Amino acid sequence: MVAWQSAGAAPLPFIKLPGASLASSNTVDFGGVVGTFLPLHVYRWDHPDRDQPFINHSGCIRLGDLTLLATLGSAIHGEVEQRCEAQLVLPYIAGVNCFKIDRQSYIFRSSCFFIPAAGNRIQINCSMCSGIIISFPPASLLPVAQAMAGPGFDGLPLRLALEQPAVLSRKADIRRDRVQQLLMETMAYVERTLAIGGAINPMLSLEDLVRRLIVMLLVPDLLEAAAESASPVGEPFIHQALVEWLLAHLHEPISLSDMERRSSYSRRSLQYAFKQRFGCGPMQWLRQSG
Repeated sequence: MVAWQSAGAAPLPFIKLPGASLASSNTVDFGGVVGTFLPLHVYRWDHPDRDQPFINHSGCIRLGDLTLLATLGSAIHGEVEQRCEAQLVLPYIAGVNCFKIDRQSYIFRSSCFFIPAAGNRIQINCSMCSGIIISFPPASLLPVAQAMAGPGFDGLPLRLALEQPAVLSRKADIRRDRVQQLLMETMAYVERTLAIGGAINPMLSLEDLVRRLIVMLLVPDLLEAAAESASPVGEPFIHQALVEWLLAHLHEPISLSDMERRSSYSRRSLQYAFKQRFGCGPMQWLRQSG
């Protein structure tokens, strides 16, 4: 166990996963890990506590076109530049993190931090390098958000959110607190799945789940707005074509976003229709049918 890990705290996913974990005893090696696995160019990567030994434990996996890099270790000062993609920083231990982008400083402890895919030059100052960085193509969130919201989808709030760095405060919006917890629980589930089977079964649609949670972090109002604009579901057998399609494709990975797109219904309407007809939600019905 890493010395600074809190007693009783759930271990940080991926840092002990065989084939994915790495240990660094100096900043050069750790900077190489960051520059290798994330689309970042590392200009500077220093340890500010010169009198203390440097240590870092990292673990990196790919989930579709998402990169998940976990890191737990000593304080770091650095400067990097994005090459492409956006990043979501998901803290593990609440140290003090300061990211400076275009002369604007963003300070956070336990809340997530979003970095847009804008070729930013980023100065990093972390009292403890602790958390998971999710790197992803931002455009991949738009079809997921549209599927979640249904026909009344307004993409402008999400597009605006994808353009600006932001501390996604858990205190300012309590909905983010639960979503952040779910993201961390999903990371732990991904690790357990890899530890047991050595690979992620695409039928689990975990990549889709991570994207959905990121959308909910960035735009917490999305589902509420969709629920208000959704028309009531009438005859549940309107989904017979969807049911037949699902039964014909049980051998393929099917996500909740796939069902929403196929039916052109929001998550709320889709859940209502399945519960009317089958007495359970769509994903539960899908697992039972398989």
